[in-house]
Amino acid sequence: MSKFVATRMYLKPLLPAKKFKGDTDALLRRARKDLLRRIKARITQTAFSPRAKKALAKALNIELKPSSLVITANHPAFAPLVKGQRAGQMKWLRKAQRPIPIITDEGKLIYRWASARSMKNKKWIHPGRPPSDFVTRAKEESRVFLKSKIKEELKRQMRSALKK
Repeated sequence: MSKFVATRMYLKPLLPAKKFKGDTDALLRRARKDLLRRIKARITQTAFSPRAKKALAKALNIELKPSSLVITANHPAFAPLVKGQRAGQMKWLRKAQRPIPIITDEGKLIYRWASARSMKNKKWIHPGRPPSDFVTRAKEESRVFLKSKIKEELKRQMRSALKK
């Protein structure tokens, strides 16, 4: 299964200059932890099943790079969720081993098979999905959080430097 790079959060402009001796690695680890927590919280707010939410949250990984955080996912549903999905024929349903459960507009549960004839009549069309921006929103919130933490860290460093 290949990794899908959901987004990258650049931190170089946010990090303090090298003349400060502060531990920027601690800030990066804190930013990584905060971003992961925020993305997982956004996933739990979606309308997916609890099992799907757990699988998506478990598939997330945030790699710590020298100047950025790279958010990757190794779940096949993550790319269409973030990028969106075009409308099209659901050809993979022909491989179904059992009837496919469908909930009608009235809320009634029915079962159907995807046959060659129904595919030819364009009965099994996926409506598509617009791209979701939950990763981007979590990233922006995390940047605001990190900015405030960097300010606190710089103030602490300045106070300790002035005491010496």
